[in-house]
Amino acid sequence: MNWYVLFVQTLYEDKLCVFLNRSEDVFAFSVKIEYYRRDRKANELKSLFPGYVFVKTELEQDTFNDWLRNQEVKKGFIKQLQYQTVSALTPEEIQLFDMLLDDKGILKMSYGELVDSKLVIQEGPLCGFESYIIKYDKRNRLAVLNLFFLEKQWISGVTLLENKEL
Repeated sequence: MNWYVLFVQTLYEDKLCVFLNRSEDVFAFSVKIEYYRRDRKANELKSLFPGYVFVKTELEQDTFNDWLRNQEVKKGFIKQLQYQTVSALTPEEIQLFDMLLDDKGILKMSYGELVDSKLVIQEGPLCGFESYIIKYDKRNRLAVLNLFFLEKQWISGVTLLENKEL
């Protein structure tokens, strides 16, 4: 599976994903995180990397470039991020995306507890990634991870188990 990154206007990232997903050859998504919204007292989704659309496809780089050029609607599309003839994503980044995101490109909420002032994840995608958590905002239920993509630090929703609403 090949991965490609498209730089788009943030206003159009979801619309562009819907448009690109009309093709059977590609799966386009905008990475979202599930986070807790205090004012609504519910979990919601927001973009983790605003302005970026990720595409997974079997198409090779040259074939994908031709396919992308031939699309009739490109509203919001700015450019494809790539180095010469290869994708802008490294194999390590692709592996990280595969490990943390679900099949729809969502970084789901994780649940854990504080043990000796350290966050220990009991369930969710951050299970096993505790060593990457550098800060936990208990009030907003967000963890800051020591992981970067395009010079932007990853954040993830984390709810402490005693606050978990079943």
